[in-house]
Amino acid sequence: MRFNKNKIFNIIVYIISFLFFIALILLLSGIFFQTSPGLFIKELENVNLWNSIFLSFKISFIVILINLIIGIPIAYILSFHNSKISFILDSVSNLPLTTSPLVIGFAVLITMGPLNPVGKLFIDNGIKFVFTPQGIVLVQLIISFPFFVNIVKTSFDSINRNIIDLSKTLGADSFDILSKIILPLSYNGIMAGLAISWSRSMGEYAATQMISGVIPNVTETAPIEVFVKTSYGNYPAAIAIAGILMLVSMFSLGVFKYFSYKMKPK
Repeated sequence: MRFNKNKIFNIIVYIISFLFFIALILLLSGIFFQTSPGLFIKELENVNLWNSIFLSFKISFIVILINLIIGIPIAYILSFHNSKISFILDSVSNLPLTTSPLVIGFAVLITMGPLNPVGKLFIDNGIKFVFTPQGIVLVQLIISFPFFVNIVKTSFDSINRNIIDLSKTLGADSFDILSKIILPLSYNGIMAGLAISWSRSMGEYAATQMISGVIPNVTETAPIEVFVKTSYGNYPAAIAIAGILMLVSMFSLGVFKYFSYKMKPK
């Protein structure tokens, strides 16, 4: 009887998983079958299409570079320093995960606008965030940052603390421990974090639209271009861009899965 119950349970679980898998594949792959190959290739010759894609690539690479520079020290604090400050820092850094990207974009738009003291200070010094690529970098950094930090922190947490303690007894300082022990041991986690945060940055739409002003060839990223082309009824162009973004997502997911697998203890 127990065997039958287990067998029935496993069958139900596999059926639900299989149906969800099929539904997801059908929903996401539909864009590749909605237009003819000829129209798809023709749209790939559109200069504006590639301008938006290259802009997304450029911004996303800047974002992951900043994530790398500021994310590793923060992940280090969260993993190796158990204090009230680290608790507050952890809560604040994860706030974008539970906040609507649209709200984040709106908040940055208001804060960095000319009527806000913070925004006015930057503008008076020649730095503009509203309707500029810099603003897009800022909102995408805020949104992608928690993904990178959480993955790197998980990688830091998996390091055997005995190794850290032993290195301290041998006279290693904090910088040596971070640069010569923690970072090499966390290489796979860092790469996985970069992959997923890059993908999140590439696909961001709502916050980007709020801060960008949707200026063609200036702040019109690939996801925004998909919306613009769709609103004009130019579905072949929208499908071409969406297809490229889908391939980018598949690639970054593959990289993430590869390094996540290597993170697992053998």
